[in-house]
Amino acid sequence: MIELLLHRSGRILYGITLRNAGKWSARGWTALPASDVSARQAESMRHALALQLGFSPEAFIIPKQIHGTTIAVVDGRAPSEPADGVVTNRQGILLGVTCADCCGVLLWDEHQSVIAAVHSGWRGTAGNIAGRCVRLLCERFGVVPSSLHAWLSPCASGARYVVGYDVATHFPRSSKPREDGSYLFDNTAEIRLELLEAGLSDTNIASAGICTIENENFHSYRRDGDRSGRMVAFIGIQQHSLE
Repeated sequence: MIELLLHRSGRILYGITLRNAGKWSARGWTALPASDVSARQAESMRHALALQLGFSPEAFIIPKQIHGTTIAVVDGRAPSEPADGVVTNRQGILLGVTCADCCGVLLWDEHQSVIAAVHSGWRGTAGNIAGRCVRLLCERFGVVPSSLHAWLSPCASGARYVVGYDVATHFPRSSKPREDGSYLFDNTAEIRLELLEAGLSDTNIASAGICTIENENFHSYRRDGDRSGRMVAFIGIQQHSLE
């Protein structure tokens, strides 16, 4: 079994995989190929996750991410072009984004009819990808922002995420200077502000509150460098209620 954080809300299932150190591969469970993880191994691990969650592996959609702000609406097939967010209103589809210190932002509406998975590292946050996704959900599917719920995955925390002025200058309200001239950037706090500005209610925004750099149960590129694997923040609408 794959170790993960799993949450349920009616027909909505969402969460994130853990590092699974010592299992599955030399890097643990990881969604992407690497020097010591073949494409076949990575595919097998993704298939195992889909099956464990009760979805068909063929319906598990993870886009090719490039730290951008493109969001694709999908109907059962992976987007042909790179995207850092995926949206669907189809039951039986499992959406995912890979991360290792970046934040996975998972969104769904109170009627459980539409879902989204967004990859928001500092570049995505600087481009307000979470707010863009809210607007897309409203324009494409007719939902209202106040009906949306959001979950922010474990990611690099404001206590550990050290950045330079070039990054911090994008986030004056979520960065704190340090004596050595560097800054601490709180990506989760900035994403929360962007979601609030997009119209979500504060009570509908939840955060895992876990730092991937500090907690070794999670992959962290900043901690482990090229030895790091990639987790998946996932969300899906199952055919029947889980409650």
